[in-house]
Amino acid sequence: MGFKLKFMRSTMSVCATILIVIATILGPITLVFMSVSFGTDHWLEFRVDRSKLPANLRDTTDLEMAKIAHSRDRGLFRECFPGNDTQFLDKADGKVDGYCFNINYDMPEISGSKSDEYISRLHLNRCFLAFFIIAIVLFLLAYVFGLILCCMRVSRWAYIAGLFSYSAAFSLAAAIAFFHGAEYIERNKLKDPYFYLTWEEPLKTYTTRNYGWSYALGWVGMILAALSATFYSLAGCYITSEKYEDREVLEKQKGRDYPIAMEPVYAVGTDPYYTKSYGYPRAYLGPMAPEYYARSYPAVGYGDPSKDMWHWREMES
Repeated sequence: MGFKLKFMRSTMSVCATILIVIATILGPITLVFMSVSFGTDHWLEFRVDRSKLPANLRDTTDLEMAKIAHSRDRGLFRECFPGNDTQFLDKADGKVDGYCFNINYDMPEISGSKSDEYISRLHLNRCFLAFFIIAIVLFLLAYVFGLILCCMRVSRWAYIAGLFSYSAAFSLAAAIAFFHGAEYIERNKLKDPYFYLTWEEPLKTYTTRNYGWSYALGWVGMILAALSATFYSLAGCYITSEKYEDREVLEKQKGRDYPIAMEPVYAVGTDPYYTKSYGYPRAYLGPMAPEYYARSYPAVGYGDPSKDMWHWREMES
């Protein structure tokens, strides 16, 4: 039985250690994936076959129309035009890095200048950005708590790290859901100028839209955050089980063949003349204990020493 308990304890300890190590290794990998997904410009990739577009779309001088008539990559902060056929950028204002434009998250200055669908899309994009930032911060805190768990093997830290990791995974999943909501409104509801429903038919036909690798990294980061949370939580369960096993072993090692008295029982003299003794009252050690365990010194006092006036009596507390 003892060997079985030791084997179970060692197995649980090894499992907890392995789970903590895996979660700790996954931490920086998850942070890298989430950060790269957050900062890169390949969430949506638009590819336009310009050779099949009519001349009025290929050679337009309208900057906004020229943007949607060229291949481009869109991220959280920028929309970039990596192709070579981008002469319209030469005279464009507000360029970033020579071929990108920042995405505007500000509310329209003039009330009523934009449709309700545009405002809804703007709010969803803001929520997308905010929840992504929250996810990164939460997982960073989870990783810090995981490092504390490596130093202090306490189940509480494992559960806290797991809770923060689950919260980060949920926040990132919510951010991606907001992204899809904004995208749905843009393609199916929004009728403001330069959006999909107002495009000319050739532009709709010869433009393809795909999700880029930044989008894929976002999903991978969410899955890894959920896995890290699961590993932290399981490690906390194993550590808690270790504590319970230790308690059970201690209780079994302290087993007795007789009941333990709730109150201490002492040997006390009933005769008032036998109030002095060299020894102090001693706790009752059990019904089978020899008499000398409880009374190691003879009573000394006035009266007949041949009469033993001592007997066992429980002291009142």
